[in-house]
Amino acid sequence: MYSVSLPIVFIHRTAEEHVGLCIQQAKYSNPSSRVILIGNPETKHLSSENTEHYLLSKYFKSAQAFSFVYKHFTPTSYEYNLFCFQRWFILRDFMRSQGIERCCYLDSDVMLYTDISKQNDIDFHDFTFEYTWTTVCDLDKLDQFCEYTTKFFRDALHYENLLQFAKEIGDVPISDMVLFTLFHNYALRRGATYGLVANGFFDHNLNCPFAPSCPQANSLETKKQIYQKDGMLFCKITETNNYLPAHSLHFQGHAKGYIPYFRSQDIPNTDDYMYFDYPTCKWVRAEP
Repeated sequence: MYSVSLPIVFIHRTAEEHVGLCIQQAKYSNPSSRVILIGNPETKHLSSENTEHYLLSKYFKSAQAFSFVYKHFTPTSYEYNLFCFQRWFILRDFMRSQGIERCCYLDSDVMLYTDISKQNDIDFHDFTFEYTWTTVCDLDKLDQFCEYTTKFFRDALHYENLLQFAKEIGDVPISDMVLFTLFHNYALRRGATYGLVANGFFDHNLNCPFAPSCPQANSLETKKQIYQKDGMLFCKITETNNYLPAHSLHFQGHAKGYIPYFRSQDIPNTDDYMYFDYPTCKWVRAEP
């Protein structure tokens, strides 16, 4: 078990309401952890007195250097996709400056429900660097990833190999998710967990089912159907009476609008299972 609480880090550049809610949820579920937002001056108000805010401009030197080797090959905007890569350089340099050897990184639309520091280290061994939006990472592995990423963009042969790998996995646009997969599978030589670790799941995307090779969960309105019991969140495995605890939920895209309804302090704490009804944005008692 971890001897100290893991810091939890968000990186976000714009002042959007859901970011503050996700930061507070991380602090609510991990009260002993440092919860940190690295952002711009306009995002400072998203961090309350029990969380921390740092300016990303102070940790941007190596991210800026990476921009000179970056090649744009995706329909998303140049600035957006470049920053998706640059954030890992920012995180690495921030961790170095703070003397942080290990942290949990979350995208700004992820709600965390588990105390990340209470999970056993072995639970996260394979999951590390599998999801760009939810990952526990060591500084040494993050440093390797930044060097790995630079190499694949700087060297022509490596870049051609990257393009070929993206085609093979059916994700031709080159994003940091592709590099994560390549690094996870071939540099770290780890198998896919699909987020199913520590007797629960770290959500891939609320709008999507689990991976085809995994047990499937009930869906509602084309999203995972989320249940609560005793204030804890679950998915129900299809055609069974088994419930799988949610370590996190990823409110990707339009699902961000549901974030205000999923704060732990606003979830009904009842003995019976209830599910969240997306059309009405209400928690409804589930059929026994």
